Amino acid sequence: MRLNINTTGVTFLCTRAAEQRTDRDSGAVRIDKETGLPLWRVQVAALDTTGGEVLAVTVAGQPTVAVGSPVSVESLVAIPWSQGDRSGVAYRAASIRTGNSPTAPAGEPASGTSSERSSASK
Repeated sequence: MRLNINTTGVTFLCTRAAEQRTDRDSGAVRIDKETGLPLWRVQVAALDTTGGEVLAVTVAGQPTVAVGSPVSVESLVAIPWSQGDRSGVAYRAASIRTGNSPTAPAGEPASGTSSERSSASK
């Protein structure tokens, strides 16, 4: 199940250079099944008026982003997963690009608090 995340009022900053996703066992580059492009992971800080969260977001195709720069994250989804006794949430986006991400007007919180968005995406 993929859960769409409303990013209205959220500012994203790139916090780590893009890294190519690889298979843990073989070390082979992971490929997106729909596009055939290699998968990349970008660490971003998501900030709104209630605080911030650091997310590792996977995207198909190599993004051109610089550490410390504002980025635009398009069509962000949360994908809950479970494997044996481990579970978590993976984040995926259609694209991540250098550029301004939308921000909420001063004094207005983004829809839902950080913990509410986190709970909704799990």
